[in-house]
Amino acid sequence: MAGLIIGLSGRRGVGKSRVADHLVDRHGFRRIHPFQGGKAACVGYLTHVGATPDEAARMVNGDLKDVPCPLLPENQTPRYFMERFGQFMGVQMGPDWTIGQEIRLALERDPDARLIAESIVYEVDVIRRMGGVIVEITRDGSTLTGLETDKATALIRPDLRLKNNGDSLVRLRGEVDRLLERVMDHLEPDPEPEPC
Repeated sequence: MAGLIIGLSGRRGVGKSRVADHLVDRHGFRRIHPFQGGKAACVGYLTHVGATPDEAARMVNGDLKDVPCPLLPENQTPRYFMERFGQFMGVQMGPDWTIGQEIRLALERDPDARLIAESIVYEVDVIRRMGGVIVEITRDGSTLTGLETDKATALIRPDLRLKNNGDSLVRLRGEVDRLLERVMDHLEPDPEPEPC
């Protein structure tokens, strides 16, 4: 199972992080994020416009993401800024600048790495081109919020799906174990037909 790449898609709150956690904890995957470089750039920008390094980190990765920020035009939230910056990087510049770079960096460190990327939005083609599989996590009751990334997520056609019933973490872990077997089956090349 060397060099395996899985990209997780799905709406907010469907359990992508829990699935990724289990793949990391139980199956030796390394977590990568399509917007990790963009997040680093966002921390730099927010620090540049007046946030302390701690505040900027919380705005990008923590509890201040959705809090209106007086340092941003029109008191916008950091998430608003990151959504638009992420769209610029992932769409205008292209996903080779986002997930492509994260995969390159990870595989340079460990060519046999198993990589899990959650929150795939604009990066599907790059992951598939690099031999990866797109898995959509679904859950009853999840809804779109109207953000641009949610609209783009709804258009993704996954290779495989996993339904998270949300009733048991133990059950979800078992489903993820079975999902990994399905991923391996999906990646196996079709056997060559026997010569006549």
